[in-house]
Amino acid sequence: MGHFRYPRHFSLLTCFCGLIAVMSRLKLTGSLPVGFATYGALHASALAFAVRTRQPSRRLFLFIVSAGALSAATLEVALLGRPLFYAVPHNMASYSLLGSSAAIGAISYGILIRSFGFLALSVRALAAISFGCAAAAFIALFTASHGRFFGPWWIAAWWWYGFSGGLWYFDRRYSAGGSTTGR
Repeated sequence: MGHFRYPRHFSLLTCFCGLIAVMSRLKLTGSLPVGFATYGALHASALAFAVRTRQPSRRLFLFIVSAGALSAATLEVALLGRPLFYAVPHNMASYSLLGSSAAIGAISYGILIRSFGFLALSVRALAAISFGCAAAAFIALFTASHGRFFGPWWIAAWWWYGFSGGLWYFDRRYSAGGSTTGR
């Protein structure tokens, strides 16, 4: 038995994907930082409502708010780092910036999950999850560039499933007797 109820978590993620698609279509998220804060808070909500052990509401609320702020801060850091990629050809710059942002966001979010005591992810697990999130972001950008771009929510949704899939994998490994702590 893992630390989270994954069927509930993935069901909530699917519902939230529909919600952010509608919000994006109706332009309800406003600016990009507000949108990303919303995306971070929604993923954290899906995780908070799936925690297996009983947690105080105040603690879960603080986790959700922290995740939203972290998501917006990650976007801001990516936007500040954009000039570093000006010398790189356009397509490669887009993939590099998005991939590094997705990886940094995954590592910082994994550390947030660890600091709240939900799951003690190892450095190796965080690295693997961040790689998965970068790959998910690449797939989202690739599909968006070879078809109709659905909006930033499309990239966020792919990232959500990349992160949650990695979390599920390492949580299952940990629960089966393998250690996610340590190295």
